[in-house]
Amino acid sequence: MITVTFHISCKKHSLTKTRDVVSVSKHNLRLFQSEEYNEEMIEVEVGSEVNILDDVKDIYEKEFSEALAEYNKGKRSDRQIHDYLEYVSESKKNDVATEVILQVGDKEFWADKTREQWNAMKPLLREQLEYVKEIVPEFKIASAVTHLDEDSPHMHVVGVPVATGYKRGLNKQVAKTKVFDQERLEKIQDLMHDFVEHQMKDHPEIFGDETLKPKEKGRNSDFSKEFYLRLKQQEYEKLEDKCQEKETQIEALDGTAKEMKEDIESTVNQYVDSVVNTEMKKEFMRYATLENPKTTLGKLVSKAFKTFKEWWDKTKKPEIAEKAKTSILQKLRESQAIVDQRKEQQGPNLNRNNLSPER
Repeated sequence: MITVTFHISCKKHSLTKTRDVVSVSKHNLRLFQSEEYNEEMIEVEVGSEVNILDDVKDIYEKEFSEALAEYNKGKRSDRQIHDYLEYVSESKKNDVATEVILQVGDKEFWADKTREQWNAMKPLLREQLEYVKEIVPEFKIASAVTHLDEDSPHMHVVGVPVATGYKRGLNKQVAKTKVFDQERLEKIQDLMHDFVEHQMKDHPEIFGDETLKPKEKGRNSDFSKEFYLRLKQQEYEKLEDKCQEKETQIEALDGTAKEMKEDIESTVNQYVDSVVNTEMKKEFMRYATLENPKTTLGKLVSKAFKTFKEWWDKTKKPEIAEKAKTSILQKLRESQAIVDQRKEQQGPNLNRNNLSPER
């Protein structure tokens, strides 16, 4: 007996944020190098061959643009939702999209099958996809990709579950838990079980006399190697993001530390230069004012200073002295004028006080 899989992405496999869709896109479309996968053995049935996130964006634009415009009408800009996809991705309350895996049989069943039998499974998976559209019309398909390069033929279907009639928020919203609640999921899986059972009877060249295992109630589906590989890939990408974030923080700290070091060095150098220059001037004046210098340097500085002082006394000193004298006299006159003005203002009061009778 073999199994039929209709697996809904959940928990760690959920497409909660747009970056999860990017991760799924890399895996489903084989956008990375790996010895385990062969890009030539996948077939894109629905959507882009390069970026599933763009397909999801198209679904959001088609399904939610009208509801979004209605919701934003009359609201202040800071209360409007400008990008519903980004809003859902950041809110973490709903998954931005949902992935479904369609598969019949496991590794053991397909191990001895010919390549022709594998290829014959492609139109059957397409039929299953069309049947999913029929029984779950609220699940808007963005991408569907068939893989023939793993342990068994299977199809990855990424879509956006849509529900209406909401009183809060948009009247039409992405709604994985509403479209795929437990009761609905069991019904879908029962229908898919019956549909695949008919396919198997119609294609004995693939399935022979194999029969399907009865559906186990309360189960989404067994995890396959596919999901463990996906999980590891997503964990690796999240670790890469964290490492990149830490590296950016370290670079920022290194930059700040470098700037602080440079500022400290500049401050120290300025202080040292100031001290050195002050001491140099003191030393120069000590040499300059020696009455009987004995060293060659002392004689040189003393002579130069005397020459400079003679020039200063004859040319610059009188000019500077005159300016200083004029400046101080002007300030004194201004101060005297202020004092005189205040005396004039207080004079009448002083006279009235002097005329009052003695007691």
